[in-house]
Amino acid sequence: MIKNIILDVGMVLVDFCWADVLRELGITGEDFEAVANATVRTQTWNEYDRSAKPDEELLADLKANAPQYADQIQLFWDHMSGMIRQYPYAKPWITSLKERGYHVYILSNYSRRTYELTKDDGLSFLPLADGIVFSFQTGHIKPEKEIYHCLMDKYGLDPKECVFIDDNAPNLVYPKQIGWSTIQFHDFAQVQKELEELVLS
Repeated sequence: MIKNIILDVGMVLVDFCWADVLRELGITGEDFEAVANATVRTQTWNEYDRSAKPDEELLADLKANAPQYADQIQLFWDHMSGMIRQYPYAKPWITSLKERGYHVYILSNYSRRTYELTKDDGLSFLPLADGIVFSFQTGHIKPEKEIYHCLMDKYGLDPKECVFIDDNAPNLVYPKQIGWSTIQFHDFAQVQKELEELVLS
C-alpha cells in the first residue's frame, strides 16, 4: 500500500530554465553551445549538485572547461537564480496529495548555492513537504545508491510503501531494485494518471 510519495524537483515541480537564462543574457549561437557544454552539460555540473567543493572552486572548474568563455560563464553564474521556475501545479498538487492522507517527500539533486538562491521563490513549496533530502546535504547525487538510503533512514520509510517520481530514468533503477514503486515523469497529466492507477491497484 502506497503511503509515501517521493518527488524529484527539477522538471517535476520546477522548470530548469538554464537555456532561457542564457538567451536572456544575450548568450546565443556558438556562444550558447560553448557555455552550455562548459556548464550544465558537464560532469562538473553534477559535482555542483553534490556541493562537496567550495563554490569558488566549482566556478573555477566550470571556467576551466572553456577558458575563452570565462566572462560568459561568470555572467551565467551570477544569474542562476533565474533558472528555477516553479510549475503552477506544484503547490496545489502537493497539497492535494497530503489532503488525501499521503506523506510527501522531496528527493533531488540540488546544489547548496542554488538552494540558497531559490528557496524563497522557486522552492516555496518546501514547507508543504513532510521531509526533504537534497544532494548537497548528503554529498551523494542520484543515481548513487546512498542518497535513497539517506531518505529512508532519515524518515524511517518502508520501501514497499513508497513511490518515487522522477523525470530521469536512470534515477529510477535502484529505487525499483530495493522495492520502491516508480513513475517516470513525462508530463503532469501522465503522472497523475499513472499515480492513480498505482494507488488503486
